Amino acid sequence: MLKIKRFLGFTDGIKEPRKTKVENELSACYRYNGSLYNAVEFLCVKLLEGCYPDKEENYQYYKRNGELSKPKILYKYYSEDTEHGKTYFELNKTQYDFVCYLIENGLNTEESILEYDKADVERVEALQRTEAEEKARQEEAQRKAEEEKENFKRWMWEESEKIPQFQKDIVDAIFLNIYGQENKWNYSIVPCINNYNNPMCKAEIISRLHNDNKASIKIFECLTGLKLPKGYKERVEYLEGLTVADFKEAVDYKPRKKAEHTEEKEVQKEEFYTFMGDNSWRKVIAEPITKYGMELFIHLENGIWKVSHAEVGMSLASGKNKTECMQKLKELVDNKGMDFLNNRIEEVRLMIANRTNKKNPRYNVA
Repeated sequence: MLKIKRFLGFTDGIKEPRKTKVENELSACYRYNGSLYNAVEFLCVKLLEGCYPDKEENYQYYKRNGELSKPKILYKYYSEDTEHGKTYFELNKTQYDFVCYLIENGLNTEESILEYDKADVERVEALQRTEAEEKARQEEAQRKAEEEKENFKRWMWEESEKIPQFQKDIVDAIFLNIYGQENKWNYSIVPCINNYNNPMCKAEIISRLHNDNKASIKIFECLTGLKLPKGYKERVEYLEGLTVADFKEAVDYKPRKKAEHTEEKEVQKEEFYTFMGDNSWRKVIAEPITKYGMELFIHLENGIWKVSHAEVGMSLASGKNKTECMQKLKELVDNKGMDFLNNRIEEVRLMIANRTNKKNPRYNVA
């Protein structure tokens, strides 16, 4: 019994999705002389038995209703002459094209068919091994890249704890002035500046210094003593060509002085602190408010306005603007009552006392 594992190269030049459709069609099963074949094997067996393909143009036949069918091409697979004359069975176009392909490529003997199939299987298996090895290599490279990225983030965080105090002061001053708050993560840009010749540090700096990140741009300028181009494209080109040798002495951050008429309208702001998940106090520049007998402050954080309790640094309400924020605080008091709010504040005060001995710097007066 003839066994063929693939398609004898017939589908190699066919593009997807048609290739899969043709291969599925040639994988259909046929029972012949008590054996089960796929279409490739069956058509090869019939070819070896002496069958040959032919086609008839403009073939028509009468349908059951007596009407003549539309003309079509009839694909035939003729058997050798028998006592009954020539006989054929009908093929579809894919089967016809496959048989013609076999004849045109000299695959008309059992030896040539099996030899080609063996070489084809070996070629495909070798290709599959190569693809599997390449996939494994890419997955390993991706794993290493992700691991290297995580290690780099960890390194930034660890090194940011070791930077000199004057650099921390510059970073804090810039973020407080631009965003009204400070955060330890802001220090992570500094180790990358200090180790700018490291390709990963340079790439991290370039990725951060986009036009929307005004604070990081100002930090880089202050710590390196350099003035960066205003345009993003020009800035990237400039940064790519820099080395640590091009850096100058660090300079203090000097906030822009606002016009006198602007200063008159500006809301008075003070330093407050919010309690963070790592048991630290984060400084924010906010507007002081006294409401419901409580000392509060309101500030903008990541596009959201928040009103918080001054002593425990806990957010009480938030909104898209100041008015919405204060309205939500009013709704909280109206719905829950001041007793509920005072009890919640006391719970937070006790929680802070249990978690750290560091008091709110605003109230930690000797």
